[in-house]
Amino acid sequence: MVEPSKAACYEPNAVPLCPFTFVLHGAAGDLAKRKIIPALGHLAATGYFSSDSVLVFAQREALSASECLAEVDAFLARAGDDSARQAIAALKPYFKTVQLSLGGPTAKADLAAALQGCPPLVVHYAALPSSRFTDLLDCLDECRDPERLRLVLEKPLGFNASESAVIEKAVEAKLDESQVYRIDHYLGKQAVQNLLALRLGNRIFEPLLTREHVAHVQITVAEDLGVEDRAGFYEQAGALRDMVQSHMLQLLATVAMEPPVSLEANSLRDEKLKVLRSLRVPKVSSPAEIVVGQYAEGYVRGQPVPAYRHEKGVAEDSNTETYVSFCTEVQTWRWAGVPFLLRTGKRMPKRFAEIVIQFRDVPKPLFEPVGGMWSGNKLIIQLQPDDKLELQLLAKTPGERERLRPVSLDLDFFNTWRIPVRDAYERLLTDILRGRLGLFLRRDEVQAQWHFVDQIMGNLHQLGVSPAPYTSGTFGPPAATAMALRAGAFWSEDGL
Repeated sequence: MVEPSKAACYEPNAVPLCPFTFVLHGAAGDLAKRKIIPALGHLAATGYFSSDSVLVFAQREALSASECLAEVDAFLARAGDDSARQAIAALKPYFKTVQLSLGGPTAKADLAAALQGCPPLVVHYAALPSSRFTDLLDCLDECRDPERLRLVLEKPLGFNASESAVIEKAVEAKLDESQVYRIDHYLGKQAVQNLLALRLGNRIFEPLLTREHVAHVQITVAEDLGVEDRAGFYEQAGALRDMVQSHMLQLLATVAMEPPVSLEANSLRDEKLKVLRSLRVPKVSSPAEIVVGQYAEGYVRGQPVPAYRHEKGVAEDSNTETYVSFCTEVQTWRWAGVPFLLRTGKRMPKRFAEIVIQFRDVPKPLFEPVGGMWSGNKLIIQLQPDDKLELQLLAKTPGERERLRPVSLDLDFFNTWRIPVRDAYERLLTDILRGRLGLFLRRDEVQAQWHFVDQIMGNLHQLGVSPAPYTSGTFGPPAATAMALRAGAFWSEDGL
């Protein structure tokens, strides 16, 4: 019997999607080439697309379908993604290209001409800078039917609450909320979906996820890469806007929300919104509950890397943060008093993302810990590099001494189900095409997230806080360790 490969992306008995027209705006961009086009290729290769579906790749250059695929193939070859290179060949029967200059005088007519004769359900995917979202909306007629028109918006929606509001006003003028898919690909990860199942489908953990049983919660998204070729974007965004405003706050809300009345989209979003609105803004003044940093030169995986200010496209005196960690609190009856520690950074020792729920110790210890320090019971939800769940329990060590040490119960999704776990973008694309909104953000969620981040940014600016340098290949500024200790926690380095 041939073992399934983790590189393959398929599910048995795939149910084909109804005929659709999928317009990928920004098809020449890195996001499209690295994530969206490969995901479309895997879905096409595994039987999800009906024969009369159409993919339209919109970009500023005039390229034929074969030239466009050749560019994508060359990009994936440089990235070393052979699985994606094989999959994109399956797109050939479905797609065509259109030269489109958004904001230009003929853009709307050019787009309409490209869609002539295509299936009536049209999905516009905006893999674009947020500054171009309103230009795209100008090309669309008012249509409030989700069976005819859907719009997908990548984060960030602007760079602050006011810019986001301008975009949302333009969206509201043309579309109903049921047609808008604000995408956060972390919500498509299998481990995040299993976090919901763990909480809402089992009686084991849900009663324990309260202030009475949880000591603290940690959420880490660590990257070993630097800014790469995204300096133009990153100089405007920084870690707070790029990672915290969407990815990390959505993970926090998923962990902390109350059980919804159903799995219907608005029920889930209602509960997440309550969490986002209840977050306490971290203190910037001493003792600080937030630490911002910027990577200096150092070594990652044994290779020398430059400082952020020496990266191409970065200002020599840049104050952009490449690291942020902070302590907040969900001010509800369930979670009041429980520290929520979040951190994200570039040029850290290894790429990993995880949620760690640390449970409280027993009220009277009867055993002694191995090594003299308690690590306690914890639930670890690993999001990358692989999706898995791990429960660490204290168990007695062999021998005469009454000592405890952690042992792990692991759920590796690939090894458990024996079929490859679908990429997050594949899951989200199928949900978009099937009209499922549960894994996407609602407008008021985005507003609440910007309100939280804007307050932090304003407080940092008001007090003149500059990012502290940290050596590349480390876990950020030392002040982050002190901040965690003040909250009664040690940062988990389990991702290593």
